[in-house]
Amino acid sequence: MRPYDHPLRTVLHEEVHARPPVALWPKDRILNQAFLLKGSDRQQQLDWINAISEQTKQSIDPNHGQTFRIIELRPAPQRIIIKWELHGEFSSISAIVQQKDLIVEAPIKTRPAIEQEVNELLSKLSIKPMHEAGGLRISAIDIAFEDRSLFSAADEVAHLFSGNTLIGSTILNNKKAQLWTDLQIDQDGYISYLVPHTGMGSRQAGRVARRITEIEIYRMASMLAFPVAKSLSGPLRNAEAELSELSKEISMAQGQELVTPHQDGEFLERISTLASKIEEWISEHGLRFTAAEAYSQLAAKNLEELNEMPLPGVQTLSEFMERRFTPAMSTCSWTQRRLRELSDRISRTTQILRTRIEFVNESQTQELLASMDRRAKIQLRLQETVEGLSVLVLTYYAVSLIIYMAKGAKELGLMVPAELIGGASAPIIAYGIYTLNKLRKKKFKPN
Repeated sequence: MRPYDHPLRTVLHEEVHARPPVALWPKDRILNQAFLLKGSDRQQQLDWINAISEQTKQSIDPNHGQTFRIIELRPAPQRIIIKWELHGEFSSISAIVQQKDLIVEAPIKTRPAIEQEVNELLSKLSIKPMHEAGGLRISAIDIAFEDRSLFSAADEVAHLFSGNTLIGSTILNNKKAQLWTDLQIDQDGYISYLVPHTGMGSRQAGRVARRITEIEIYRMASMLAFPVAKSLSGPLRNAEAELSELSKEISMAQGQELVTPHQDGEFLERISTLASKIEEWISEHGLRFTAAEAYSQLAAKNLEELNEMPLPGVQTLSEFMERRFTPAMSTCSWTQRRLRELSDRISRTTQILRTRIEFVNESQTQELLASMDRRAKIQLRLQETVEGLSVLVLTYYAVSLIIYMAKGAKELGLMVPAELIGGASAPIIAYGIYTLNKLRKKKFKPN
């Protein structure tokens, strides 16, 4: 890399090379298991695969080693490979074993011997068997690739699947391979697949194996949301009915002239309880529904890449998924949509109720202000009455004071008519006091 390259260029580029398919031999058989990881399971899986790498002294890729490993337990010609992948919430472990002969009986008859052979190799390395790597198994498939002539009808291959109803198709654009399965879980938990082909390339076979395993893993990971959707069906229906009834009661209350704050408080309490319940469901199950949607899209993409073409009288895997798997995913999508729409409806109803409460509070505030204004006017009139009386009282005392002063002057020998002076000064004093009051009121009166 050059100094002027972006520091993340290598990491971003190497992502397109992440999880490459294993180049398969003509008679390879793949036992794939996926494990749902919770808590410490992820670290347990890492410890398990790190121990294998250490015991086999095989190097770890610096870019993808923490999420992807291909480890050879036994070299060719009877090679055994462990392919390990770590995803967001699950891991995938595949044991790839070369078969000597073509399958002539149900795969479940020979599968235990293959598992035992792989686990014995792991035991010699002091490693736990594959099923003890960590987590709970969510899928397990057995894919047998066989370089042989293709089957012309389902009855030619039915004995390999215990006479069960078969799903089959011709795959790939060159029509050199077929896909057969009964999509039934055997007693040991595996679903058997048979892929006969006439000269399929090793890399092409690896891509086909990856698509088949990812279809099953993503299908099962998607289906984790289906029981949740079914469990929410009844509670959601009840919540929708409760919201509808509550909205009707609020609408009826809108038309009433008499407003009762207690009733609005009851409405708000009920809708808050309902909102908290819906948000709890969304918080608890929203991620599961979102993951199901993503997983189902990946499963559909892998199905499309198989390029299935129907065989006479046999249902293809795509047709089977369309009739069985797609409706389940539609149920999950509809449940997720119902949750979102119900949450939106609650938000709108809450806003309407809050608007109503704010309107009522504003009306009550206006009435209170009008009442205060009326009281202020009454007080003002009382004050003006008191001020009028105060003019008389102050005039009386002032005139009395002047009369007393005139009488005092008369005692000193001055011939001052006290009553005449008091009578003459009374209107002057009254007018002066009245004028002073008007000036004071004018000075302190607001604009």
